[in-house]
Amino acid sequence: MRKTSLVLVAAVLAPAVGCNWLREHTGTTDQAKKGTGKLEPPGPPEGFVKYLDDQAARLQTIEYGDTNLAVYENGRRSVPVALRGSLTAAQPRNFRMVNQPFTGSGKVDLGSNDEQFWVYLNDPTAPKPVYGFATHADFQANKVKLPMGVQFDPEWVMQALGMIRFPVPRPGDGQSDRQYDVKVDERDRVYVLNWPAVTPSGLAVTKEVVLTGDRASDPTPQVRRHVIRDAKTHKEIVTAEIKSAKTTTVTDPRTGQPAAVQYPTHVVLKWAEPKFEMDLTLRQAQVNPQLTDEQARRLFTRPDRTYNQNPVDLAKYEIR
Repeated sequence: MRKTSLVLVAAVLAPAVGCNWLREHTGTTDQAKKGTGKLEPPGPPEGFVKYLDDQAARLQTIEYGDTNLAVYENGRRSVPVALRGSLTAAQPRNFRMVNQPFTGSGKVDLGSNDEQFWVYLNDPTAPKPVYGFATHADFQANKVKLPMGVQFDPEWVMQALGMIRFPVPRPGDGQSDRQYDVKVDERDRVYVLNWPAVTPSGLAVTKEVVLTGDRASDPTPQVRRHVIRDAKTHKEIVTAEIKSAKTTTVTDPRTGQPAAVQYPTHVVLKWAEPKFEMDLTLRQAQVNPQLTDEQARRLFTRPDRTYNQNPVDLAKYEIR
């Protein structure tokens, strides 16, 4: 088994194995043609981890002023019309998405802050709105049952947006035991970064990030999919597919230098059981806007006053 220190040395010094991909994916915004022939050997997985972490470090906050949400259950659209709204996310766990029909009644409000997250559903065909919350700690302890089969994991949504940090393993930092690996899929021309993990329920899984093997130019996403698989059966449990993306230039907070970052403009989240899908079209993006304290409080505070009711603690009670 290779020692992490040797892997890191190889990633820095090796001039051949897979390093063209890493050199070319430093965030340039120029156009790129799809490659031909076989993909280069991927090289050490730490290079891919660093790429993901660099992108997340540059995407601290994002606001989408116009979103379109379609929801499907068992392959059928569960809401007859698309829901329009907005979405704001800020690292590490601040998230807010509010959507409602362009005409008529109904509303979906999903949110998260550092301590907890909430789900508000106002279905005009139901007798009353559903409003519940849970702490992140209870969710990780597998104590939470989400209402009406709603599938909402704030961390998974943040990862789909490219806003979850991927610490690069270094000797002695406590991260060196994570067993990253990279596979090559020549048919789809992608690299698949993968590592073992365990869900809050104790299920052994494999997590994957699928990256385009060639340098991507808009609207092609560099990160194409996020996947969680059952480690035993290899079946997909949940996926986040990035259908399209855009690139912009920001100031890297670590270096103070201009750097490019790609953010998603169309994301499809799918759960295998129950069969549930959220299709999100994301427009009018503002990358790294400066939120005032008042804006942050308004966005990321649980909206009890807005709905004039207290939510149900989903770690203690189940809403059906």
